[in-house]
Amino acid sequence: MVRILLLLSLLTGFINAHAESFIVQDIEVTGIKKIAVGTVLNYLPLKTGDEFNYKDSARVIRDLYKTGFFNKISLQQQGDTLLIEVEERPSIAEVKFEGNKEVNDDSMRDALKQIGLTRGKIYNPKLLEKLEQELQQLYYSLGKYAVRLDATATELDADRIQIDIKISEGAPAKIRSINFIGNKAFSDAELLKQFKLETTDSGWFSSDKYSSVRLSGDLENLKSHYLDNGYIQFNIDSKQVTITPDKSDINIAVNLTEGDQYTVSKINLTGDLIVPESELTALVSIREGDVFSRKKITTSIKHMANRLGEEGYAFADVNAAPKINDEDKTVELTLVVSPGEKMLVRKIQFEGNTRTMDNVLRREMRQMEGSQFSSTDIDRSKIRLQRLKYISAVSTRYVRVPEQKDLLDIVVKVEERFSGSFTVGAGYSQEQGALFNLGLTNDNIFGTGNRLGITFNNNKAQEKYELTYENPYYTADGVSRGFSLNYTKTDAAEASISNYLLDKIQVAVNYGIPLSEYNKIRFSVGLERHDIQLSTFTSTEILDFIIQNNEDFNASSNPSGDSYDSVFASVSFSKDSRNRLIFPESGSVNTVGLEVYAGDLDYYKTFYRHQSLFPVSEKVTFSFKGNLGYGSAYGESTDLPFFEKFRAGGVRTVRGYDFNSLGPLDSRLEPFGGNVQVVTNTELLFRVDALGGADSFRLGLYFDAGNVFAQTDDFDTDQLRASVGISAKWFTVVGPIELSYANPVNDEAGDDVKNFQFSLGAPF
Repeated sequence: MVRILLLLSLLTGFINAHAESFIVQDIEVTGIKKIAVGTVLNYLPLKTGDEFNYKDSARVIRDLYKTGFFNKISLQQQGDTLLIEVEERPSIAEVKFEGNKEVNDDSMRDALKQIGLTRGKIYNPKLLEKLEQELQQLYYSLGKYAVRLDATATELDADRIQIDIKISEGAPAKIRSINFIGNKAFSDAELLKQFKLETTDSGWFSSDKYSSVRLSGDLENLKSHYLDNGYIQFNIDSKQVTITPDKSDINIAVNLTEGDQYTVSKINLTGDLIVPESELTALVSIREGDVFSRKKITTSIKHMANRLGEEGYAFADVNAAPKINDEDKTVELTLVVSPGEKMLVRKIQFEGNTRTMDNVLRREMRQMEGSQFSSTDIDRSKIRLQRLKYISAVSTRYVRVPEQKDLLDIVVKVEERFSGSFTVGAGYSQEQGALFNLGLTNDNIFGTGNRLGITFNNNKAQEKYELTYENPYYTADGVSRGFSLNYTKTDAAEASISNYLLDKIQVAVNYGIPLSEYNKIRFSVGLERHDIQLSTFTSTEILDFIIQNNEDFNASSNPSGDSYDSVFASVSFSKDSRNRLIFPESGSVNTVGLEVYAGDLDYYKTFYRHQSLFPVSEKVTFSFKGNLGYGSAYGESTDLPFFEKFRAGGVRTVRGYDFNSLGPLDSRLEPFGGNVQVVTNTELLFRVDALGGADSFRLGLYFDAGNVFAQTDDFDTDQLRASVGISAKWFTVVGPIELSYANPVNDEAGDDVKNFQFSLGAPF
């Protein structure tokens, strides 16, 4: 009312002073501090050269006041100049939130941005009420119907105000019931399987918190379920979401019409068949006589489009045209192929690589600029990028070049993961005891894709210093070269094996040579020195080995230790088709290798490692691993050195048995190791998004079996130890972490069983 009276008084003053009209030659605006003069003039319903009289005053003041920028507006005439005097409203200096837990600050700011209530904007008191309504709807969509909001504006000075938003979120409304009305083909229990939302009586870990967004997704899943089972006339007639008076419980009712089930009577393929019809037909996963399935049709279309993409048709379009026969409940399906233009790639751009250089990503691309588009090359390029340890996800999109019907650009968007870290820390490991580590490791040093590691690790059994460097593209053809230098001090007794002390220093250079997209050969050469110290508790097997492999000793000798210098060379061949290195979901890897040592001791070790992965569903992967190892001496050496024996037991081999505890024992009944190793791991891995991202966490159910044997003649399948259990694996900034709880299924007297085990740094 005060503002209306003020407006009327100003208007009356203008009328009394100026009863006649005049031509506006100039417009002056005074009183503005934050708003540009041009902005004010843009909102005026007149301009210079227009005729102006008292009747226009109300319209001018009204239009300016509607902007929300001003508290007061007055008009005056000075000759042929219209004077506009304004008093600006204060601007928003800051918006503070208090009490928001379910919705983070960024989401809150996004909601405020929608209504123009952000820092630096002119403050409009009317927006506070709108603000409360906007945030209330945001919380309602999350099932927080008991939320209370209080927004206040505090004047900091004449030109600035601060908005404080206090939030009491309250408990989320939980789902008491989900009911379906009209379903006959499927039971309520079957339809509930399509829902991610659950009722409170579904179990301890039920997803019973209501969310309108999740309900919309569940209804879409319900529709897909019916369409994938032939009910093409299915319809969700309505949904009712009711909340109890105390706003604590929600009941959901879904009214649906199923219709009849339809089968496929005939499949036609038409259009521009630039690929032989027989090839495209083979990609159709639905057949005549099958129950109609939208999922199978969509999959068929995708496969056909990919096949056309192999020929360069990046924008190939395959449409399904169903002809429904309601009399016999059948569908005649026609797939219309429109390949479009064959495309050439003009350029490839990268997005999201804030740390990694473009050329590091570009060298992994198998789709080349200036060449014909190929969906096969694109898919392989994405896999190669995903296999980089510092890339977690890859997506592509195609952009047509304007006015060029046969050219496109490819935009490759990557998501980078942490590629390394500087760590100083202390901790405890079940297998290694107290831990201390200091190091710098980076798989993408300075964004070059090169790996550098400088580490120091100390635990009860081992002290290790290591320097490593690798350039994966030492040559443009992808030949890698690396160097390593490490010094290790080991107290074997603390590692749960035979009693001795070992100091080892090693220097090596290694190369990797790609033979094809999937095959690589690696070899390395280097020097090693082993210094052995014995104690009064050292077993006779170790004493015998030292005496037998040093001509200065005889049967009556009582050595306190020995030193061995060796030159070594190793070679391995691997075939790797996994889709990524960290938490792969498909593909396999096979590696066979040989290590040969010569010098004071002559021996060799061979190994074969295998892993196969099969996607069971979108979030479940089946994994099988096998590891075979064999070693022996040659020349004048008598046996594989005791410090090179194979071992088993623990998180990295057979879970449920203590670290290194399996296999032959020495004269003091301590684990001695063997020349033969056999280990298998079978596991179902589950992606649990609530506990970690797709690239950082897996939950597993596993069956492990394995052991080590003194010689090949001692191998006995009845002696393989086995266990079943559950595991949790994280890829974190401090390295991979694995927890497992195992139940040995065929342990024998004397076996050292460990049900719960964990490890930092165990490979996945």
